[in-house]
Amino acid sequence: MRLLITGVAGFVGHHLLDSWGPGAEFHGVDRAALEATPGGEALRARLASYRPLDITNAAAVEEAVRAIRPDGLVHLAAQASGAVSLLQPVETFRVNALGTLHLLDAVRGACPEAALLLVGSADAYGSGNPGSRIREDAPLRPQNPYGLSKATQDAWGELYARTYGLRVLRTRTFSHTGPGQRPQFALAAFAEQIARVDAGLQPAEIRVGSLDARREYGDVRDVVAAYRALVERGEAGEAYNVCTGEGHRLGDLLDRLLALAGVRAAIVSDPARQRVRDVTHLVGDPTKIRTRTGWEPRIPLERTLTDLYQDARERVRRESGR
Repeated sequence: MRLLITGVAGFVGHHLLDSWGPGAEFHGVDRAALEATPGGEALRARLASYRPLDITNAAAVEEAVRAIRPDGLVHLAAQASGAVSLLQPVETFRVNALGTLHLLDAVRGACPEAALLLVGSADAYGSGNPGSRIREDAPLRPQNPYGLSKATQDAWGELYARTYGLRVLRTRTFSHTGPGQRPQFALAAFAEQIARVDAGLQPAEIRVGSLDARREYGDVRDVVAAYRALVERGEAGEAYNVCTGEGHRLGDLLDRLLALAGVRAAIVSDPARQRVRDVTHLVGDPTKIRTRTGWEPRIPLERTLTDLYQDARERVRRESGR
């Protein structure tokens, strides 16, 4: 299989390449030159080709897809932060919604038989009811510009599947983390701060936003296994939750990170980390993807948290020499 991965240089892209195994020829695009991205040289060695690509440039997207003519595509390129989307709603919509439309139309013209996995977000659902698991037939009620952009992406994908017969598969991926995630996201930010406290680089305090939201926190390595399963066995035109079905209070996970690091620190509320209209409960029902593909999450949360912290501690050590 010739596989094109957009956003290949990001957090999930690295793990996707690690998980796929033999039998695939990987081609990657991302907005930056590989030399400017962490781990770029190692990434280049695993790719048959790479080119910088602005997903909002329709002509450039069409040219790349025509040149590669992939059998399958995994669309990871996105502005992936809800917090950033509140500051940059227009850019978030351009990248996530219009960028996806450009890719869909390029596939329609160049390789309409290819399987196209659109990696979406459970933020498109907005908040669920406490104690509930959200199914794919739940209404999409996004609560921030990021969620809205992903709901629009989802709608474009369904339209192109139904109208043009493209082999589009849509995910509504719930929160996930793991080694390599940037501290722009909550658990990775906690791990980074704890590692800096442990290294004596900052006072013994962890700055936080709201800790009461209950969300899933799957492992990125399980998530990319789900993406492969969907490309290979998913039903075209359908949407699938990629989720564990288990919710966790964010504050409890911070306590577990502190405990496994052996660090004591004060928890300090930081208004800059608070979100307007934050999602308070977001837990999914994984029945559909399990039934269709046989995929199950396999990595326990304790390992995810341990690997996340160890990765943050190693990065702090490299940067500081401590």
